[in-house]
Amino acid sequence: MTKQNTSSPEVKKSKLPTILAWVFAVLICGGLFSVLIWQPPIARVMAARKKQAANLTYETPSNLNQQALENLPDFQVIAENPMMQRELELSTYAQEYRPAAIEYTVVEGDVLDRISERFGVSTETILFANKQLRDQADMVLVGTILTIPPVDGIWYRWRSSDTLQKVAERYNAYARDIVYFIGNNLDATDPRPTPGSYIMIPGGWRELVDLTAPATVVDASGKVRSGFDGPGSCAISGFGPVGNGFLVWPSAVRHISGNRFGPGHNGLDIGAGMGSQLFAADSGTVVYAGWLEGGYGNLVVIDHNNGWITMYEHLERLGVSCGQSVTQGQQIGLAGSTGNSTGAHLHFEVRIGGTPVNPLDYLP
Repeated sequence: MTKQNTSSPEVKKSKLPTILAWVFAVLICGGLFSVLIWQPPIARVMAARKKQAANLTYETPSNLNQQALENLPDFQVIAENPMMQRELELSTYAQEYRPAAIEYTVVEGDVLDRISERFGVSTETILFANKQLRDQADMVLVGTILTIPPVDGIWYRWRSSDTLQKVAERYNAYARDIVYFIGNNLDATDPRPTPGSYIMIPGGWRELVDLTAPATVVDASGKVRSGFDGPGSCAISGFGPVGNGFLVWPSAVRHISGNRFGPGHNGLDIGAGMGSQLFAADSGTVVYAGWLEGGYGNLVVIDHNNGWITMYEHLERLGVSCGQSVTQGQQIGLAGSTGNSTGAHLHFEVRIGGTPVNPLDYLP
């Protein structure tokens, strides 16, 4: 009779957790033992490194080699270099946005060019807004009260018969620009400016009035006379010298002291001092020499008999007479400040075929 095995699978399975527990226990004990074994050597190494770090020395300016210091190149402090210095520009003007025009009183030394630059608008804009100037920059005199519009364009007084479209067309602008300019305070849904009020026409423009006169005219009797009507005019007879078209400076001074050639100003303001000599820019015939109303003061006009004329304004003293022939470089008078002038200077004009041109384009 065979003996049966009484051990069951459940008994075998119950030994597995016990074995695993012993394995983990052995591993933990081994780890603790390793720590105990290696801790002293590690501690000794760390202590040695701390000691080495404590004994390190660093080179400072006090212990650098003196020879090395002597070998360094010389250094210059850039801040002390005069070429790096810059002066403050105290003449710079801050330009702020303005929705409306303002008034400005002209002071000594002011000219239209500088006033327009100061307020950030063109010279034409200022001329448009000030009828008393008669479209002439030379009418800007000390004490004159100028209206300075907020932007370039036309500062316009509204009339009851005006419409936005007609006014815009008259001044080469757009009606919508008038409506939406914030300073005009117009209701975009029903824009109706109040008659008598001033509005800004942004970008508006018109022709400036040209007050130029011909150098000579033929009167009713057929005689040639000065084209300028005043006490300095005369009858012109005979033929004078013809200019060569190569102008010389009419003054020993070549500094532009005021307005340059541009809208409302047909010439150059040359900084000739009071009483300094003035010269004919080219050969020709004097067709006017004397006082002339309209701001010119004492005026000399020379016809160069080649389609060119030159004009010399604000003279203190005349050195030639009407009808006289002159040669290039000949003295014609002394500089002054007569007429509409803010100080001694020479207003010099060149006209070709009756049209004012920029003298700087023809002077050496």
